[in-house]
Amino acid sequence: MPPAVRELAAALVPSAGELAQGLADHLAATVPELAAVDDDDLREETRASCEANVDQVLRLLRAGAAVDALVVPIDAAEYVRGLVRRGITLPVLLRSYRVGHAWFWDRWSQALHDRIAEPDQLLGAQEASSAFLFAYIDRISGVLVEEYGTERERMMRGAAQVRAETVRAILAGETIDEELAATRLGYELRRHHVSLRVSSSAREVRGLERAADEAAATLGAGEPLVVPSGVAGLDVWCGSYAPAATEGLERYEPPEGIRVAFGAPGQGVAGFRRSHAEAVQAARVATLASDATAVTSYRGVELVSLLAGDLPRARRFVASRLGPLAATTEPAARLRQTLLAFLVAGGSATRVAKELFVHENTVAYRVKRAEGLLGRRVSADPVELSCALTLAAALGSAVLVDEDGGEASGGG
Repeated sequence: MPPAVRELAAALVPSAGELAQGLADHLAATVPELAAVDDDDLREETRASCEANVDQVLRLLRAGAAVDALVVPIDAAEYVRGLVRRGITLPVLLRSYRVGHAWFWDRWSQALHDRIAEPDQLLGAQEASSAFLFAYIDRISGVLVEEYGTERERMMRGAAQVRAETVRAILAGETIDEELAATRLGYELRRHHVSLRVSSSAREVRGLERAADEAAATLGAGEPLVVPSGVAGLDVWCGSYAPAATEGLERYEPPEGIRVAFGAPGQGVAGFRRSHAEAVQAARVATLASDATAVTSYRGVELVSLLAGDLPRARRFVASRLGPLAATTEPAARLRQTLLAFLVAGGSATRVAKELFVHENTVAYRVKRAEGLLGRRVSADPVELSCALTLAAALGSAVLVDEDGGEASGGG
């Protein structure tokens, strides 16, 4: 491998994570099947697989090693398994690698051009690295095709695949025979359903099934319907012949690293779909929030879910309505907390003082200080201001800006 190729690879290794994020964003924009708006787990799995591949390519090039030295990254193999479980086809997997290859080559070849002035040396570096990248994609694609087939065969051997396909058909709104679907699922659809999404922040399955069983038990329902969702997630439905009380579920404490999100009870097939959609949205909000609780109900975050449906626009909304109050600093957070409580209390400094355990004069000072930073009275646009403050309180750094005026690093 030419020295210039090895030197460029060495220089780019520290940027593997940044390159991977750009590649993952490009895949989401180019491959529709990878752009599900309510599947944050899929986006994270895509990013992790991209980073594992980019990092390995750069390290092999840096070492001047042959493609034979590659090892299929664990994240890439898990990504394939997650695609199978979601019903995403093999051609989509192969197309994602072709698209990723083209994206990476555009940036790599430009970097070579920027570093090498001598035409013959540049041509040699481009030819060597191009041959390597084509060989890499060919080799790893072949291995992952086998992995895809193995995982699909494993799922098809059991009833899990049948249940998963039936659930997907129901959620997609396809016309179904309810009695046949109930038989395939081993789960009666003509009931009231509470849907849960149980996920692991560590991207592993340990503790998931236990959490699903324990969470279902708090609802006092019968045997739940459990379907894998992604690499480290389960979709769960609990059915009962009367709407279930969810207070016990809200108090449930799952194993460490496990998150539970759930929707409101819904009846019949329509309720089965709606409660699931709500659970997915509650899980999304919990993922975005910097200090989310382990159990999240859709009813508790419904407004935030609606306001943050388009996260980039939500960030711009918060920035435009809060101005300097959208900073991630502690003083800004304290003012936001007081101002939101003040608006919720209908402008009663007395109520806010009792709620926050501060003096009424402190409340008045903070409100006045906030108005000074906002450049307007809080009564000028109370609805928009309340919405922006609610977003900031729930999602924190996901919608705030850092002290330099850029987007904060936290959140999704």
